[in-house]
Amino acid sequence: MKKELKIMIRKVLLFALNIACLSTFGQENKKVSDSLLKSVNIKAGALTFTELMADKPGIQVIQSGTIGAASQLMIRGLGSINLNSSPYIYVDGIPVRYSRALPSFLSVYQPSRFSFINPNDIKSVKLAKEGIDVSANGGRGANGAIYIETDRGELGGTKIDFSAKFGLLTANYNVNRMGAGQFKNYLRNYFLENGSTATEVNQHPVFDPANPMYNGNTNWMRLIAKNGMLSDYHLKLKGGDGDAYYMFSVGYADKNGTLKGSDQNQVNLRFNLDYKLSPKIEISNNLAYTHAATNYAEQGADYSIHPVFVAATKAPFLSPYLFSPSGQLTKQLADADTLGKSNPLALVDNMYNSNEDNRVDGSISIHWLLAPQTFLHSSFVFNYMSLTEKQYRPKLGIVQDLNRIRQNLKRNSSESMLLWSSWLDKTGKFGANNRYSAKAGLSIESYEEKSIFVRKINAGSDDYETLAQGTVDSSSNLKYRSKLLSLYMRGDVDFLNRINLAANLNIEGSSNFGSKGRWGIYPGVKAVADLFERKNDTQLAFRAGWGRSGNNDLRGYYQYNLYYAANYFGYGGTYLGNVANKSVKPEVTDTYDGGLTLNLFKNRLTVDAGYYYKATSDLITRRAVPIELGLDQQFENSGKMTSQGVEISLDAKLIDKKELSWLIYGNISTLKNKVKALHNGSIIRSIGGIHTVAKVNEPLGAFYGYKVLGVFANQADVNLQKADGTSFKAGDYIIDDVNKDSRINEQDRQVIGSALPKAFGNFGTALSYKKLSFNALFTYTLGNDIYNSFNQQMHVMKDYSNQSPDVEGRWMSASNPGNGLSRAAFDDPSMNGAPSDLWLEKGTFLRLKNITVSYEIPLPAKMRFFRALNVYVTGENLATFTKYSGFDPEVVSTPDPMLRGIDFGASPLPRTYIMGFKVSF
Repeated sequence: MKKELKIMIRKVLLFALNIACLSTFGQENKKVSDSLLKSVNIKAGALTFTELMADKPGIQVIQSGTIGAASQLMIRGLGSINLNSSPYIYVDGIPVRYSRALPSFLSVYQPSRFSFINPNDIKSVKLAKEGIDVSANGGRGANGAIYIETDRGELGGTKIDFSAKFGLLTANYNVNRMGAGQFKNYLRNYFLENGSTATEVNQHPVFDPANPMYNGNTNWMRLIAKNGMLSDYHLKLKGGDGDAYYMFSVGYADKNGTLKGSDQNQVNLRFNLDYKLSPKIEISNNLAYTHAATNYAEQGADYSIHPVFVAATKAPFLSPYLFSPSGQLTKQLADADTLGKSNPLALVDNMYNSNEDNRVDGSISIHWLLAPQTFLHSSFVFNYMSLTEKQYRPKLGIVQDLNRIRQNLKRNSSESMLLWSSWLDKTGKFGANNRYSAKAGLSIESYEEKSIFVRKINAGSDDYETLAQGTVDSSSNLKYRSKLLSLYMRGDVDFLNRINLAANLNIEGSSNFGSKGRWGIYPGVKAVADLFERKNDTQLAFRAGWGRSGNNDLRGYYQYNLYYAANYFGYGGTYLGNVANKSVKPEVTDTYDGGLTLNLFKNRLTVDAGYYYKATSDLITRRAVPIELGLDQQFENSGKMTSQGVEISLDAKLIDKKELSWLIYGNISTLKNKVKALHNGSIIRSIGGIHTVAKVNEPLGAFYGYKVLGVFANQADVNLQKADGTSFKAGDYIIDDVNKDSRINEQDRQVIGSALPKAFGNFGTALSYKKLSFNALFTYTLGNDIYNSFNQQMHVMKDYSNQSPDVEGRWMSASNPGNGLSRAAFDDPSMNGAPSDLWLEKGTFLRLKNITVSYEIPLPAKMRFFRALNVYVTGENLATFTKYSGFDPEVVSTPDPMLRGIDFGASPLPRTYIMGFKVSF
């Protein structure tokens, strides 16, 4: 026991020494207990690694309430228009693209690719954002990086940890909509206002008081929403004898969403092994397997099959089930109704979308001690993931879409990577107080994606979900391959325990580019100066650095002449669609940063403040070519963008006693993003009829629409024409005529807001008394706009949808001009439903993200075979303070950097109540 205690004390001291050394690079110098206190409230309810980022300074994490969907991550703003804009994730050194390249079957849903990392297996999560750190990642560093290190074995006999947690998920799907009687009255007036006669209205079956089919009172939202459940089990074994260390874990998690038909489950296996072959040679192994399955529903721009939207807008006087000829309610599901709406129950019970992925990750590394403080390392990595996606759309209960009555989709895709890397590192001292370290290496990577897709429509029956029936509507077979070669050097020198100089150089060649743009050089430098000797209780360190990184995520083989398949009078053929541009090269980002770190009172108060400036050049944009050439738009490097801001964090240990400790912490990051140059002109992108723009001197992805100045009170006031030359009518919106030509068209669109925040961050507290601890975390975002498309649809009055009660204050006549809403016009002939600032809202919010109370139960002597027993209760997303009127101010739309902050009415983040325990043997 004494020997083990000595070894443990030695490990703690070494760990503390490593933390102290990190301060020489300008990183936070805190006590280990501080980070442990803060991690308790984050890990308690986490199912994905992104939830562990909630208290990290400098990264914005926007979580989705849609089951299985990926969160949205942003480090120091956006730096690309057409390429990946999310940070790369490194899991035990293995690079993983955060967002997948293939589009979803549904309009905005992006499944998480990181179910293969069980949070219970994570030892640490670190953020790379400074110039020197991101330059080390070369062409993958422009968006920052996240380093995840999994747990490993430790000296001693086998230790067993078993944890389990159970949770209840609730969500508020309240939508301000009309009741049965109110909507029927509105519908009657709607028919009259759009040209129907009173006789025609009275003969419509909807207004027949004797027909039970049209005289119910159904709460459609209540039929499709439910309380969700969460269960998570995890078993971990680890130990070691000095020559071999091992960690084995198995986990199972099952989560049901707050919308019927949405659920997720996953199984995780991981085995990490480290052992010595000889006193000079050590080997490390990692092996992991994951199976994950998710069922989900449309929650985006396709409102025709969006169950929440359909439930909100379907007539409440209708029933979900058919009536018999005698007027009795049956159990047979009702079909699409006479007003053109699907049955919401059909969308959650009969139509389904599913993902099933299997992933294997393996690596082996050899570490050879060549000489004192000189190591040669070599590693080989392999990973493979297969993903099967399916969608089944029956006929019953769902409105026919063009020529599609039924539909079956299936896509099998896979990703595989081989990575070999070797590097040499050396550390040493010169003089009494000077240290140095150096590293040089080479890595070679081969990566491949493949997918096979087929869609069949109009099978003969709803009885089977199969590709064996129906007509082939479309099919595809895609393949993407890339190779990456990196040569890198790192080094730092520490003088007199006060000054640290560091530099690195990454030379990288990517097969994604032609011969003239293939190679990139990414250097970085940093200097840190401590005003006082580091052994003092007070520390004040200044830092400054610069680093160049890139974005090499260009897909599509645009460095080649591309030929595309074509059908020519029934014969197969090809045509030239792209002329090779061998000069295309990676986008380049220069990051400049500086700041200071202040530690006072033996590290009980730590303040870190810094400024960053990111300048991205060689943005990859498309250049239009004359239509006569028959070519697609050509990719080329022609644009610039900048991001800048201030990052401030504070940690204060108010009480630091043996049995009582109290920590408070907080941080804020500001952001100012601007497009500086676009030589091929502004870029407009759309989804669901909502437009955004990349425009010089504007934030990337700014909302682009019309400004509404009011409503034409009467026909005499109408002084504007529509794009087709006809005049607007009384009751139409008055749109700002930007170019003053008295005609409203696309030329009158303007920037009306931005989804990018002006500031974001978090703050919290961690209190511990003896064996009881309390933790709370708040997150916030300031100054961003949200385009509330869902709310817009509840006011647009273009069809027979149920609407917000606000539409009763619409314009009806010159004598009844309403309270600011336009007239009700079927099919919206006057573009009153066009994207405009009417539906733009402030997205500022403050959220109680997590609150946890845990207790370590004292164990009696007769139960000494237990090492520890901890129980806890956690609440997540318990309160949100915001003026935003939508379900949730945390809006995840698509991974496209230009299409952020558009709210289509997806499921909100649920309030989650969790009880759990962890027992150690």
